Amino acid sequence: MKNVNIGFIPLTDSAPLIIAKEEGFFEKQGLNVSLQKEVSWSNVRDKLIFGEVDAAHMLAPMLMATTLGIGGLKKHLVTGYSFGLNGNAIGVSNALFDEMKQYDTNVLLNPKGSAQVLKKIIQARSTNQEEPLRFAVVFPFSMHHYLLRHWLKSAGVEADREVQIVVVPPSSVVKALEEKLIDGYCVGEPWSTHAVKCEKGVTLITGYEIWNNAPEKVLGVTKQWADENKTTHQKLILALYQASEWIDQVGHKEQLIKYLAQPEYVGAPEASLRNSIDGEIYHPDAQFCRKVPNFSVPFKYLANFPWQSHAQWILRQMKSAQQIKGDIDIQKTAATIYLTDLYREALVTEGVTLPTANSKEEGVHAQPWFMEGVELGEDCFI
Repeated sequence: MKNVNIGFIPLTDSAPLIIAKEEGFFEKQGLNVSLQKEVSWSNVRDKLIFGEVDAAHMLAPMLMATTLGIGGLKKHLVTGYSFGLNGNAIGVSNALFDEMKQYDTNVLLNPKGSAQVLKKIIQARSTNQEEPLRFAVVFPFSMHHYLLRHWLKSAGVEADREVQIVVVPPSSVVKALEEKLIDGYCVGEPWSTHAVKCEKGVTLITGYEIWNNAPEKVLGVTKQWADENKTTHQKLILALYQASEWIDQVGHKEQLIKYLAQPEYVGAPEASLRNSIDGEIYHPDAQFCRKVPNFSVPFKYLANFPWQSHAQWILRQMKSAQQIKGDIDIQKTAATIYLTDLYREALVTEGVTLPTANSKEEGVHAQPWFMEGVELGEDCFI
């Protein structure tokens, strides 16, 4: 058995790691995997850089930032597996939601107009010379950050000038709301649902409604480890693929929730996990539950395929946020980080049909569509 240590953050989309271990998919590949629960994304990144873990459940943009040496140490990281699509949501404190209702009592019924309502509050605060609203994201280099900025931009709000963006670990969002440290947040599940269940926040819009079927977490490893452990890397990818397929089966949902609820894994209440897995956007006050069918996509639509076009979009957002200074070759950089061919090689024994292209056009498909006979999901932006 090959020993492999993998770091993860307690989120619903860490499920493939947990299932691969608990249901024996790692073991079937001859892997003895130890899962290490971490408290923050910077912790995960640093342990990977210094070899304290062999692989990690990581925010996709972290790979680009670390490879380019932005915001910390420089180390070439790569991925050959995506943990799935979507799974984030933007919410606000109860106090801010009450303010929003003064402008639009039906704001929950119009998620895509929620940023427009927020803009009115931002303008009023500016006129009254009040402090800007403070929104939390889980890390500076995260889809949460870029989706939040994109949502604000859809209403003409300048993120860097009109709101303050701070970093709060996912599982600390509820506490930050309780202590009135933040006015809003973009966080991954189950912590957005948990904030609502605790009656500390209200979900306005899901990540899916900002960018249909957006990328999220990936399995990150150093390029050096990938070069030296290609067979082990491919076995990890195959085991995680099989775990994702297991998760996608409706009959496994209750067992999945029980695994995730264990304190050594996600440790959230089963009710919060169930809502997030079912894509039910819950608001207890109004007794209103909005269903978002693709709120979280663990397997279908090639959710585990590491599209280089996803990496390219992220790099463009990093430039837009002025996190990347100067010019870089976006296409080339994405190709050195997203090892799409490795994913194909890892699944060759599974008989899975995969596109020959490493990239696809993003933002143009309003409905599910087919590429080379493979069904892919819609990919429009708000």
